[in-house]
Amino acid sequence: MRLLPIGLCAAVLLTACGTDEAPPAGAGSTTSATTTAPDVEEAVEPVGEGSADESVAAGDGPPVTLTDVRLAAHGEFDRVVFELAGEGEAGWRVAYTGDPRAQGSGAPVEVPGDAVLGITLTNIALPGDAPQDVAAWEGASRLTVADAAVLDALVEDTLFEGRYTFFAGLDARRPFAVAALDEPQRIVVDLLAEEPVEPEALAERCESPAGFAVSYPEAWSVNAGTEVPACTRFAPDSFTVPPASDARVAPVSVRVEGIPFDRVATTGSGEVLSRGETTIDGRPAVRIEQVTAGEGLWPGGVPITSYVVDLAAEDGEPRTLVLDTVGLPRFDYPRNVDVLDRMVATLTFPGGS
Repeated sequence: MRLLPIGLCAAVLLTACGTDEAPPAGAGSTTSATTTAPDVEEAVEPVGEGSADESVAAGDGPPVTLTDVRLAAHGEFDRVVFELAGEGEAGWRVAYTGDPRAQGSGAPVEVPGDAVLGITLTNIALPGDAPQDVAAWEGASRLTVADAAVLDALVEDTLFEGRYTFFAGLDARRPFAVAALDEPQRIVVDLLAEEPVEPEALAERCESPAGFAVSYPEAWSVNAGTEVPACTRFAPDSFTVPPASDARVAPVSVRVEGIPFDRVATTGSGEVLSRGETTIDGRPAVRIEQVTAGEGLWPGGVPITSYVVDLAAEDGEPRTLVLDTVGLPRFDYPRNVDVLDRMVATLTFPGGS
């Protein structure tokens, strides 16, 4: 057994309980399928304490093959089971998203429900690289389960560069728990029928002389504009921007770069976790999640989520807007990614920049 982190904090690792899962979902070329939850013992419980925070665990060893995806309804929670085979160990990233998009293409993914939980398995092999006598999963692209408490559907996205993404459509932003099980290897995501967890309201709004306006959480602080343009640094606590310094004093930063959009949107040498094209207030944009390689301002292994927006040129000079949050130890990176995603959804350009 291996103990893995949940929500960048802690996890629960359990052994298999023969009756804790549904039978395999129907496979084939159809675009939807329904699994029926089996009778279960009353002692079946979620794999851990629920939270709405991002859950991340790294994979290890050779890539593994996804062999099955199963759903089950357990009354007080719904369960998603990903079964795997191979000598390595899969990892995961599970987090709520307000903008589900396909890996690689960045195309919007249609997911039912009022909240979307992104589930990405990492260290996953291509079907053609499956071990001998191991069949890769070829199930339906949309799965449902009878008598679900909170789950509307599980929607398959794509397997891209070792990452296999699914989106769980829920009735609300519910707490969830994630764990790894052994013999056979499985990753389990339990969706708890507990009180929904509401995100911080973006009740404040500011307009920057840089040419944009954006909303941010009411309890957060924003810079006044003495050292850098106003409305470009955001933090849950009070802060001071030091003069002539690149020090990162606020977790969410916004800046205008005098560099062409295509150059800014090109990722560097770090590991790219996801990259998706989008539009923001009618302007071409890209959302990038990556981990630094130790070049530039940040040491290696620092996660960064960025939005890059193509602005109109000014006096013939290119202008590109960059919004990002950095996973430095003193910052709550999962929360800040959620805040950044929701702030970007409010971004406008009043002056037509």
